[in-house]
Amino acid sequence: MAHGKEKRTQLRGLYVFQRLPMDAVCKKLGVPRGTANRWKQEAAAQGDDWETARAAVALGDDHFKSLSTKLLEDYLVQHQATMDLLRDATDMSAMARAETLASMSDSFNKTMAAFKRLNPDLDRQAVQLDVLQRFASFAQQQFPQHLAALVEMLEPFGAELAKVR
Repeated sequence: MAHGKEKRTQLRGLYVFQRLPMDAVCKKLGVPRGTANRWKQEAAAQGDDWETARAAVALGDDHFKSLSTKLLEDYLVQHQATMDLLRDATDMSAMARAETLASMSDSFNKTMAAFKRLNPDLDRQAVQLDVLQRFASFAQQQFPQHLAALVEMLEPFGAELAKVR
């Protein structure tokens, strides 16, 4: 059975923006899983990686942001507590202290680098998504008469943005 471009757009939207599992999306839209996988591969070949877009949506999610902030805060608290213990340890040799500091420094640098550069593509797409959402909200409040046309264009335009490197 042939499916139209609208069905493909719906499938991408449910998978990327609603973050539904692919099996659930396929069942909801009546699209075979093999067809969905093929559409996803074709989109990736054209520069629209649904997984990256989906992850970017997750990055923009307030729960994800608060979770990653909490993880970083917890790490920094533990790092500081360990530094305090190290400062107060009177029975450590200079060599043991230096090795511990070197290890902690390495851990700190790796942790901070990971949080800074999660993925440049994800960060870029998270910003794009934020702008689109803000624009849609603005249009809804200021130009409600144009909202239907905007909604019709936003999702396909989001797919176009995902292709930009």
